[in-house]
Amino acid sequence: MSAKGGGTPPEPPNLSSPEVVALWAKWRAGDVVPCPRDGMSVALAVDGAAKSYRLVCTQCGLASPWFGTTPSGLVFRNTGGATLPGGPLDE
Repeated sequence: MSAKGGGTPPEPPNLSSPEVVALWAKWRAGDVVPCPRDGMSVALAVDGAAKSYRLVCTQCGLASPWFGTTPSGLVFRNTGGATLPGGPLDE
């Protein structure tokens, strides 16, 4: 292992937009939402002033970007306002 860390590259610190869409659909349906990384509980953080949400793992800290909800889907705050449908993505 080198002084720069070497080995396996670190996992991304945030959930991807497609992951968030799927997890949000489960959350809205009332399902228990496990963290995709470690299977532990995911909590919902709320910013009432900005009307935004963020899903965060209570153990490893894996988190979604902040997002808002609209009738047409989710709007992510840090992706330039991209809108994704509220269900699975069409690829």
